Amino acid sequence: MKKLSNYRILLVIMMIISSTMVFVSCKDDDDDDIQEGDKTALNALIADAEAIANSATTADYPQAAIDNFKSTLNTVKTSAAGVLTQAQIDNLVTQLTEAMNTFESQAYGFIDEDLYLTAGWHFDEGTGTTATAFSTTAHVATFKRGSVAVLGDAAEMPTWVDGVKGKAIHYNQGAHLEVPYTTAFLPTNLTISVWVKPDELYENNYIISQNYWQGYKLQTQGGGKPFFTYKKVDGGIIDADNETDNSIREDEWNHIVITLDGTTKELKFFVDGTLTKTWTEETKGIGPLTQTLTEPDPQPFIIGCVATDAELAANFMEWTTAENLGYFKGVIDELKIYNIALSDGQVAKLYNDEKP
Repeated sequence: MKKLSNYRILLVIMMIISSTMVFVSCKDDDDDDIQEGDKTALNALIADAEAIANSATTADYPQAAIDNFKSTLNTVKTSAAGVLTQAQIDNLVTQLTEAMNTFESQAYGFIDEDLYLTAGWHFDEGTGTTATAFSTTAHVATFKRGSVAVLGDAAEMPTWVDGVKGKAIHYNQGAHLEVPYTTAFLPTNLTISVWVKPDELYENNYIISQNYWQGYKLQTQGGGKPFFTYKKVDGGIIDADNETDNSIREDEWNHIVITLDGTTKELKFFVDGTLTKTWTEETKGIGPLTQTLTEPDPQPFIIGCVATDAELAANFMEWTTAENLGYFKGVIDELKIYNIALSDGQVAKLYNDEKP
């Protein structure tokens, strides 16, 4: 009986030893499975992503893009705090890299003004009777008195005033600026960006004109809406506004942008950086801008009025009066003409960069 007991004891000991060996063996295998990988690259990437997220503002990115990027970053940081295999670490690196690339792609676009700015005026001279464009081609805009033929002695000259930034020019009673015509003012694609501070809102508040409706013209209307007219390649005339009453306010600075894309056939209106209306080929017959001016002969590019005094006297005197002459009443500043249709993000960035 004693021998049997000793045998049983030996058997139990052997079972314990065997179990311990199995446990140790399993533990070693588990350690191999969850061996922590190298987080050096992941931690460096997280640091870079945090720097980008902390410096991101709505001046450069849409708020939704910022929120989404920060959410992904926080998820990756939480996961990175645990014990991770190298494969799991690599997956987080991929996830965060893709999020960073997506976020950067959503940044408001940089505008290469050396390539795309046809003409741009800051109007910061403050003195004299000319304003020179800061664009690659330094177009000179010359002060002109309003139409004496229509307004008589009431016709005025432009005057220098304070602008949305620096100086600007005030217009009334036909006062305007004229820039010698160039084909560059009729690009295939077009963006007009301008700040205006109207003294009053009325139907014929013309901001700029290139051969009026035979080329294009931009104005504000009595209802406080920007209004754009242009001639298409096929000869058709487009009249369009942003269909938003009181979007332009008198005695306040307003940022107006229109973009015309001849390829997608879209005409867009923006006010203070926000898209307010999109017209398409289906909804408005939008098509490419004409590249030729034949009737009448090409006129100067005009800021603050619809036509020169000579052109009014030659062609429009039978219906033109002081009431419907078509001239701006107020201040115009930071005028830019681009030969591309700026993207929504580019327009928003332009507004944020220039706003007072």
